[in-house]
Amino acid sequence: MHELSIAEELVRVIREELRAHPNARLKAALVRVGALRLIEPMTLECCFEAATCDGPLAGARLCNEQVEALARCCKCHLEFSVEHSWFECPRCGETGSELLHGNELQLVSLEIEKEKADAMPSNEIELVAEGVYGSQT
Repeated sequence: MHELSIAEELVRVIREELRAHPNARLKAALVRVGALRLIEPMTLECCFEAATCDGPLAGARLCNEQVEALARCCKCHLEFSVEHSWFECPRCGETGSELLHGNELQLVSLEIEKEKADAMPSNEIELVAEGVYGSQT
């Protein structure tokens, strides 16, 4: 179950990002996951919950955005969906294809709530952290 180690790394990266906002509480984190990563979204969410249950991130949600695998044929340049890690072009049968999408693992954004000492209503802000974690092909 590699989802647990991914969840733990996400928690580490999120804590590091939140150091710039010491009075903020994490409400949600959005993760973009490519289909070829073979990550089970529900398992990742459960592992994230377990990794954050007794710390400052307790109660935060992890939201997954799934990215379908898409490739481009190197011979005829057709863009096509990749099924079961099979990269054969449906038009010309060429197996040399460039992967365009589907291998992503990115922490995309954090939704935080700023806590105010004077008990004023909270302001929500979104931090966009493209490319903070993982790679995009």
